[in-house]
Amino acid sequence: MVTPVDDNDTATAAVGAVSNAAAAAAAVAVEATSESGAAVAPAADVATAATAGAATVASSTTTDAVVPAAVSNEDATDNSNNTKVCRFLITNLQGGRGYAKNDFRIDLMQSKHGLYDIAETVFDIMDKEKLTNDMIYSHLWDMTFNQKVYKNGWRRQTMPDSGEWTQPASETDIDEGEPRLFSGLNMPLEKGQKGKFGGESASFEYVLESITDMSAAQKDKTYPHVSKVANQISTKVEDDWLTPSQKSQCIKLQEMWGKFYSGNNSWKRAKRSPERAFTRAKPSAPQWGDELQIMGLLINADCKFKKCWTNIMQYAFVDRTESACSMRWYQLKKEDYRLKWYGKGKSAAEKISLAKRLAKSTMKVQLERKPKRERHPYANSDEAVLREYAERDLAYENGY
Repeated sequence: MVTPVDDNDTATAAVGAVSNAAAAAAAVAVEATSESGAAVAPAADVATAATAGAATVASSTTTDAVVPAAVSNEDATDNSNNTKVCRFLITNLQGGRGYAKNDFRIDLMQSKHGLYDIAETVFDIMDKEKLTNDMIYSHLWDMTFNQKVYKNGWRRQTMPDSGEWTQPASETDIDEGEPRLFSGLNMPLEKGQKGKFGGESASFEYVLESITDMSAAQKDKTYPHVSKVANQISTKVEDDWLTPSQKSQCIKLQEMWGKFYSGNNSWKRAKRSPERAFTRAKPSAPQWGDELQIMGLLINADCKFKKCWTNIMQYAFVDRTESACSMRWYQLKKEDYRLKWYGKGKSAAEKISLAKRLAKSTMKVQLERKPKRERHPYANSDEAVLREYAERDLAYENGY
């Protein structure tokens, strides 16, 4: 059992110990002078130096005993590199009990914090918002940032709070022992970098909004610092959730995707042709994913398809046609096993607002995508025989 030690007692003991050592050193010095006649420093000077050393030891002992639970402002002002504040916007936060009603901003210090601190802070938010009972270590989770994926839960501490782990951290591990500090990432932080968090306990998206020098107002804060972002999206089925510029971009993308799907921009297996492996073909539409949740929320809010398509879905689903969405909408209405979970426990207004928030997030992703003609499946194959098939197929298509 370790007996707690008071910092003042430790400092006093240190002074006493060094003072005794100083006295002994002074006595030895005097004795050496009398025997050899060599010049030595007076005992008073030795004692003075010893007292100064004792003060230094006492100061060091007291400082080391204090371990702050969070990063304080004093830490930030000691070093100019520590005064950068990174602000992350957290959106589409979902726990086991549904989506958060608000988005959040998290301020972190560039030199002190890392990606793990974002996840840990979000779990604190979910606990306060009563979105989950899970802890950050309850389930495995992945965290993507700047197109690199980090994974949590693949190594464990040998004992709780021991600081020792079952294995060294790999390039993709992220946990309390390897928090992926911002200052140690492969690429420096830049405004606009994005990431996602996904796991059984929670999911959310985040983006680096800004990196700024610490202002006078920020010096009074403790980091991580969390603030809520007011939800400005209305509960009406209107197109008030996007800007005119975004509307025009979405309309252009609809046209581009329409031309892409109507042309021979993909490949399919060649039939009854031993000389060929693939032939050009029209692309197939992707599998339905997040679109179903947006549709389900609007269906459960008793909204009409045409109005939803005109004001919401056509801007979020730019790579889908109206007829395809109409067919999936009415098919989803018959899938009660799936439909009953969308917006469970929420009012109709809350369902519409959430559907528009998710649509806005989907739209932003779509605006970064552009239709691209698919390459031959064997074009980059490691096998020479398959690459020859690709060359023959391409030559045939070009000649045709």
